[in-house]
Amino acid sequence: MSVPLTRAVGTRTRSEQLLERAKRSVAGGDSSTMRVLPYHPALLIDRGKGCHIWDVDGNDYIDLNMAYGPLLFGHRPSFVIEQVVHQLQEKGSQLGFPQELNFLVAEKVKQLFPSIDLLRFANSGTEAVASSIRLARAFTGRRNIILFEGHYHGWSDTVFHKYHAAETLGDEAFRPVIPGTEGMNGAPHDAFVVRWNDAAALSSALDRMRGSVAAVLMEPVMGNAGVIPPLPGYLAAVRELTRAHGALLILDEVITGMRVAAGGAQQLFAVTPDLTVLSKALGAGFPIAAFGGSAEIMDLVASGRMFHGGVYAGNAMVLSAANAVLTKVLAERSRLYSELNTRVSQLADGIKGILRRRNVHHVVQHVGPMIAMILTKTPVDSLVDYHQVRRHADFERFIELQHALLDNGVYIHPNQYEPMYLSTAHSKEDIDEVLSRLDETVQHWQR
Repeated sequence: MSVPLTRAVGTRTRSEQLLERAKRSVAGGDSSTMRVLPYHPALLIDRGKGCHIWDVDGNDYIDLNMAYGPLLFGHRPSFVIEQVVHQLQEKGSQLGFPQELNFLVAEKVKQLFPSIDLLRFANSGTEAVASSIRLARAFTGRRNIILFEGHYHGWSDTVFHKYHAAETLGDEAFRPVIPGTEGMNGAPHDAFVVRWNDAAALSSALDRMRGSVAAVLMEPVMGNAGVIPPLPGYLAAVRELTRAHGALLILDEVITGMRVAAGGAQQLFAVTPDLTVLSKALGAGFPIAAFGGSAEIMDLVASGRMFHGGVYAGNAMVLSAANAVLTKVLAERSRLYSELNTRVSQLADGIKGILRRRNVHHVVQHVGPMIAMILTKTPVDSLVDYHQVRRHADFERFIELQHALLDNGVYIHPNQYEPMYLSTAHSKEDIDEVLSRLDETVQHWQR
């Protein structure tokens, strides 16, 4: 059943008015470019609860973005809020000293990720990735890193490159990266990009760069250009190749960690990395990340040979949130992920049925409770790499559908690179409602 929103034709919403005001003091109107893209409808959110968000005009939306993935338990989960409030009221948010929560949370992470002997906390995935690359270079004594088309590892000079959002891609086996924005002075340095899901391409790159590659860094599931899973045997091949060439394998599990499975993609696909980066679901919306690996590698950090620091890294407030998340995941993981997978299958199957029935070309792919709905220009069975995403995806048509769906009270991000994320707060009835509104939206949008 559709929900009429409080938008009158020819009038400016309060969201539009306040975002215009914001531009007079905040560059672009917000502190993240992804939240104020030119094609994003003017939307200023007032609050969230469970799987719903409300804008400043009072409109209610079912949220399928979950703050870009961190909200595994929905907006404002009570068990997280209680722990954070207790920490703030009884102990403090920032103590400036070692604290018990620091190792209690680390011990819980290690239970979920056996590849990690030691770890360090950071404030964001961007920071943790940059530190893991520095660590790989320090440990191996090598300079070069290999990245992949379509993968995103944050905005630092270490890794930010144009092959995450490039419209034209070469056919070379590998090539130097192109700086991702102005002001990078040629960075990333000593970084090369390879096509993902192609073990032969990686093998060729490692052969041609023999003895110089410090690390191969990847998302184990491509989550920043559609939800593209690794092909059968691909991750195992990558693991074998990196070991043979003496390069570290770094899995960026910022998105997949504790989302596609309790132990992330490395549990789901049975691959053991040298270093792991975690964030998003770890903090239930609080700004926390971690990077870790074997005791041998992490000894460079422990001994101070490789510096890592940060005033807010591992602060008490975010650790209390992470402690609550990890405690619940460890206690309820079997039931929790079974229910999440049931809901995502319901959503994915429902979307496929609607778009097929309405003759809309599409690919719907999901790994655990993250899902991509890609509208395509022609019929396509699946998407396995970034080249295929760029070739087949119909971005303009997706934006049109997102705008129409927003008017029907369902929020997905207008960039179809961004996955939809489900949470434990999404019930069967919520998914039924989403599918009902999508069906109605597509029917009227096509006229």
